Amino acid sequence: MKPRSATLRVGHGDLRVFFDELNDALDALEAHDAEEYGRLAGAMRAWLARSRRLNEEAELYRWRKRGEPAKYEQINCFCRKEAVENPVIEVEVTADPPGNPRVLWISFLAFSLGFAVWGMFSALAPFLIKWYAFSPTQVLVLAAMEPFFAAAVSIPLGILTDKFGGRTVFTLLLLSLTIILFSGLFAEGYYSFLLLGSLLGLGGAAFVVGNAHVSSWYPESKQGTALGIFAMGNIGITVGMMAVTLLVTRVLNGPDGWRLIFPIFAVCTLLMALVYWLFTSDSPYKQHHGESLREIVAVYRSGVVVWLVAYLYWVSFGTLTFFASAMPIYLLDRWHVDPARASMVYTPLLVVCVAITRPLGGWLADHFDALRILGRLFGIMVVLAVVMAMQISLSVELFAIYGLSLLAGAAAAAVIKLIPVYFRHVGAVSGLAKAAGAACGFAMTVTLAASKDLLGGYTFGFALWALMNVAAFYIALSRVGFRQPYIEAIPSGEATNAISVH
Repeated sequence: MKPRSATLRVGHGDLRVFFDELNDALDALEAHDAEEYGRLAGAMRAWLARSRRLNEEAELYRWRKRGEPAKYEQINCFCRKEAVENPVIEVEVTADPPGNPRVLWISFLAFSLGFAVWGMFSALAPFLIKWYAFSPTQVLVLAAMEPFFAAAVSIPLGILTDKFGGRTVFTLLLLSLTIILFSGLFAEGYYSFLLLGSLLGLGGAAFVVGNAHVSSWYPESKQGTALGIFAMGNIGITVGMMAVTLLVTRVLNGPDGWRLIFPIFAVCTLLMALVYWLFTSDSPYKQHHGESLREIVAVYRSGVVVWLVAYLYWVSFGTLTFFASAMPIYLLDRWHVDPARASMVYTPLLVVCVAITRPLGGWLADHFDALRILGRLFGIMVVLAVVMAMQISLSVELFAIYGLSLLAGAAAAAVIKLIPVYFRHVGAVSGLAKAAGAACGFAMTVTLAASKDLLGGYTFGFALWALMNVAAFYIALSRVGFRQPYIEAIPSGEATNAISVH
């Protein structure tokens, strides 16, 4: 049986419905334990008062922005009066999530597997040039289709995770990947590979679901570290690329033997789907089952902060999606690196660099100001991006790429830390951020291919990337947009305990 205050700790998106649901329980409690009833009812009244005050404050800031001083002053007076009559700041009405290591580590493994599937075509790209006589530009576009599809489905997956929970959505995602992987046995020709590569991008979208699922189980003070550990699943790209390259070159011989990589990965995703369904659970602390999809989607209209977070993730996580998609072909075409070496050594090392610094970035964001950390990280990334665009030599190029990867991993974790701090609908905002990061991989890989095809080199594409890093550095350093009151970044009534009540 749940503790008497368990229902209160779980909470509800609509407090009126929440009170109605508790009527019978409170009546029974009053009859058996008057002291517990008084404590619980008092906490509920405090919670309702604070919720109403926060709703009014949200309206207050909207009227101030519209330039209507009369309405602004009217609501402001109400807020001051309410703050005196209902001093609820010190009342603890919800319990922090305790953390769930089992969900964290199973999500990490499932996310790693999803990214391993996502990295398959980047590893296959150099071999497809040889087997099917595709041009470098064609293969770059093919490698870009996975992040393109991941970007397209990330936002819907984030919303569905907020609505139905990470356990259900992640399990269905893994089952869908199983079906898609088995269909790879029948792909033949450039356009069928384009379709297959696009659908496999679903593996990259696993981040959105797992991020929201893990976040719901951890308190704000530990979310940066927990999400940083979860995000180490980026290393799955390395596992996938090395496994594909090893299987193709050493194990799966014959003209079509390489196709067996698809059922091998399909069996893995099927087993992981069973594990996820049987051994994880949804958090009772941050669920939105009582809310409509329209209420969840409203977070995208909550202000400029949600879009600034998405752009910062475009640059930070986009470093991984961009380089992982383009690096094998770029090293082969520009620096004449052996295809197997590019796929099994240089590109996997890039992914490792991103993965190992994500827990560090999350820990720093937990203990220090996240935007200040981001400003410093993006500042160094600007310098390295300029060095990379100069293409001085292979050694200098690799130094710049790996340096960018180390910094981008920490930056991506710090950006992710901002999401549960500023927003309650973590899945929806994570979906937007992931869509931005994946779209960056697609857009920049296509831009690099166009630069090569139209201008005969890669300088323009890398120079554009350097300018994007400059923009991210300016946003983090100046805090443009983030200077607005915290409540403006959240739709009315969606404030959490992290918000200060003015």
